[in-house]
Amino acid sequence: MLTVEQIITKAKRSTNTTQVGSISTLLCMDYLNRIQSYIEDQLYLVNDENDLFIKDYEFDLVPGQDAYSLPTDIYAKSSIDTIAVSFLNGLSNTFLPLKKVSRKQRGFTFGYFVQENQIIFTPRPTSTLKMKMSYQRKIPSLSIVAATVGSIASSTITLANLNSEVTSFLSESNYVCIGSKSGLQVVSETNPLTTITVSDVTSLANGNNILIGKYATNVSELPDECEKYLISALERMIQYRQSSADFNVSNLLTSEELNAIKEVFADNSYDDAKPPVTEWQEWLP
Repeated sequence: MLTVEQIITKAKRSTNTTQVGSISTLLCMDYLNRIQSYIEDQLYLVNDENDLFIKDYEFDLVPGQDAYSLPTDIYAKSSIDTIAVSFLNGLSNTFLPLKKVSRKQRGFTFGYFVQENQIIFTPRPTSTLKMKMSYQRKIPSLSIVAATVGSIASSTITLANLNSEVTSFLSESNYVCIGSKSGLQVVSETNPLTTITVSDVTSLANGNNILIGKYATNVSELPDECEKYLISALERMIQYRQSSADFNVSNLLTSEELNAIKEVFADNSYDDAKPPVTEWQEWLP
């Protein structure tokens, strides 16, 4: 898959909009995110059990605590595939799936349910247990490389190699991704074109790319088969912008193109290896 900059350059070249002032790179980045989001939604609609975007997350239950936050990159509250428990506290590879129950069964039935942005386990855990959650993750948003890390002093980053097309990239988001898909909150900006102060500089290094957004990447995580459709859809969006202010993202891909994309995922699914746990009535030690 090409980088965001490479996709934008190809689309600009084919639409003869490479000249300065014709269409900004930031606007094309916004267009690409709308296109990617539309394709992502179509893939989930055609097969909400495709395993391309399945992600595993392991965590420990705390005795007396029944509510735990959903992962920040979950596609939707309904995107949990399985939550499993190891009664051997992770000492074995055996995890037994839990049953999803209703909120009204809280305290009476062994399982879990989702409420707002939290997973609620019932009954309340009384011991430390290893949990494994499999869920459908959302695709990171697309971002140009706005700058790189020049130097780090305490939590202040001095920017280097600032993208000349970005006048103030922090105005696009309160978060930036630095050398990772998981974003850091911008605490302050002395001069957004020179330095920024972020919430955490752990694991950062000089030369890391700085991307715009809370959960962003410079290369789309859609399958490589989708690259040509990202480019062609961006070309059409640029053309629509030049001819009309009113356009719909759903019209950017033909039915043949959309069907071709969906075919990649139509049979990409999995089956649960074990039935959900229903027989235990309490959390075992």
